[in-house]
Amino acid sequence: MLGANERADKLYILDNNTISEIFRSYYREQFPAFWERFDELVRAGRAVSVRAVRIELENASRPEIVAAVRHLLDLNPEFFAEPGEQEQILVRQMTNDPALSAATSRWTSKAARGIEDADPYLIAKARVAHNDIFLAATVVTLEQENNPANIPAICPRFDVPCINLQQMMAALGWRF
Repeated sequence: MLGANERADKLYILDNNTISEIFRSYYREQFPAFWERFDELVRAGRAVSVRAVRIELENASRPEIVAAVRHLLDLNPEFFAEPGEQEQILVRQMTNDPALSAATSRWTSKAARGIEDADPYLIAKARVAHNDIFLAATVVTLEQENNPANIPAICPRFDVPCINLQQMMAALGWRF
């Protein structure tokens, strides 16, 4: 059951660290009400992520994090979205933006090692997700704004809201 204050027009784009925190800290046996609401949010397609996050999770060393991928895909086979054309264009623009040099340096360093950084794809997904169903899309991450290479420092440049997990639960009206 979804929270009383939830808006059907809001989409949440979850970062790797948010998904990891949920599966690492919110034990199903101790937080059944949380899981009921979270699973429904995923099932309804109102919480999603991107392919690069799936890859990051699948490469995790903790079995509960790897199991998270299976659980999320069981609830919604489209949970880890492939980037669309508009998203890919926006990621290229971000990568070439000199104002984002701290972030792009990290992204290109990872790319040189064969690792796709999820951050620009999360931001692009949220920026492009505005459509008839979702009037607003928000990135949910545990990163801090104090680093210019982090998601919360980049999102405002693209008019993308960015919150943490606790703020998402508050926005949804979840109380336990």
